[in-house]
Amino acid sequence: MVSKGSIGRIVLIVLILILFSFGAGFFFLREQYLYTVLLLLFDLIYLFRLIKIYTQTNKTIALFFEAARNNDTTLTFQSSKNKSLQALYEGMNNLNKHIQQIKLRNEYKEKYYKALIQQSATGIVVLNEHNEIELINEITCQYAGISSASTNMKLLRIKNEAFYNVLCNVVPGQAITFKNILNDSAQLLLFSASEIRNEEHMLKLISIQDIRQELDEKELESYQKLISILTHEIMNSIAPLTSISKTLYDFYIKDGEPVKPLDVNEVIVNTTVQGLKAIEEQGEGLMNFVNSYRRLTKIPNPVLRLFSINEWIEQLRILFTEKIVTNHIEFEIEIEPHLQFITADKNLINQVIVNLVNNAIDSLLQIETGRKIKLSISKNKGNRIIIKVSNNGPLIPMELQEKIFIPFFTTKENGSGIGLSLSRQILKQHKGSIDVVSTPTDGTIFTLEL
Repeated sequence: MVSKGSIGRIVLIVLILILFSFGAGFFFLREQYLYTVLLLLFDLIYLFRLIKIYTQTNKTIALFFEAARNNDTTLTFQSSKNKSLQALYEGMNNLNKHIQQIKLRNEYKEKYYKALIQQSATGIVVLNEHNEIELINEITCQYAGISSASTNMKLLRIKNEAFYNVLCNVVPGQAITFKNILNDSAQLLLFSASEIRNEEHMLKLISIQDIRQELDEKELESYQKLISILTHEIMNSIAPLTSISKTLYDFYIKDGEPVKPLDVNEVIVNTTVQGLKAIEEQGEGLMNFVNSYRRLTKIPNPVLRLFSINEWIEQLRILFTEKIVTNHIEFEIEIEPHLQFITADKNLINQVIVNLVNNAIDSLLQIETGRKIKLSISKNKGNRIIIKVSNNGPLIPMELQEKIFIPFFTTKENGSGIGLSLSRQILKQHKGSIDVVSTPTDGTIFTLEL
C-alpha cells in the first residue's frame, strides 16, 4: 500500500532533518546564531511535514478500519496530489471493493439459504438459549397456526401452547411425536432437535415433519397384508369343509329327498365317519389359527425389571441341553465382560430368545455336520443392549428376510407363522428392534436391540 516513492520521500526528509541538525550544531559552536536559527526553522518545517504525513496516514488507516468494523463498505478515498497518500488511497479502495464483493456474495448466499429454508417441506425452527425464535420457516408457522409476520414465542404460546411446550422441551438428540389439532385437522408431527454454535451462543435447531400420511400408508399396507393372509388361511380351511359337506350331503339326499335307512350301506357310514373326522380336524385347525391371531393381538405390556444375565443364560442352557446334545449342535455363549444385568421384561424377552433358538435348531437339522448356534450379548456405543442369535444352517433368501416377520407367514410345513411377528411386537413394546441378516460368510444372524 505504500509506494517506493513515498518511502524515498520519508527517507529524504529524515536525512534533511539530520543534515540541518548537524548544520545548526556546527553554526552554534561557531557562534553564528543567525544561521543556527535558520537551520532550526527549516528543521521544524520538515519535522512538521513528516508528522503531517505520518498522522494523515494513520488517520486514513484508522478511518478505514473503523468503517470496516461498522460494516460500512461505502467509504471511498478521493485522489490526492501526494503520491504516497495516493498509493495508500488506491490500496484502501481496492481492499474495500474486495470486501464489498465478499459481502455481496455472502448476502446472496444468505438470501438463497433463507429461500431454501422457507420453501422446505420440513418445518425448521432455531431457538436461542432463552427459547426465543432466531429463525422459523413458513411451514412451521402453518403447523403452529400463526402468521409468519408475527413470529415470537409469546404469541406462539397464546395461539398453540401445546406446540410451544414441545418446542421448548425437545432435547437435542431426542425425537418427539406430537398430535397437532389445527382447524379441525389432525397432524402427527415428529420433532427432532440438534445443537449448533453461533459465535459464542448455543442454538437449538428443531426440524418438524408431518408423518401422518406416511404412517397411514404403512398402516394401510399392513392391514392389506394381514387381510390377505387371513383370507388365504380361512379360505384354505373352509374350502375342504365345503367340499366334504357337499359329498356327505350327496350321500344322504337323492333327487331332493332323504335316502331311506336301508339304502345306507357300510361304505357310506365309514365315509361319513371319515368325513366328519376331517371336518373336526379342519375346524380345530381353524380354531388354532384364530387363537394364534388372538395371541398376536393381545401381547401383555412389558413389566421392566433388572435381572441377572448369567442366571438367565444358565436357565436357557438347561432348557436346551437335551435338544442340543441329541442333535449334535455346538451351542456357544458369549457375554461382554462386566455386563451383568439387563432391564427388560424377562418373560417376554425369554419367549423371543427361546423362539429364535428353536428356529435355529430346526434350521440346523437340514445339514448333516458342523451344526452351530451362537448367542452373544453386548452393549453398543449408544449404551443399548444387543443380543444376537446366529446359526450356520441354510440361509434365508433375501426376498424372505422381511416377510418372515409378517403375521402368519411361514416357511415351515407345520409352522404357525406368528413366532417372529410376535417377537418383533415384543421388541417394539420394549422400544427396541429385531432384524435378520443372512449371508454366506456369517450365516443367519438375528439381532435384538433393547
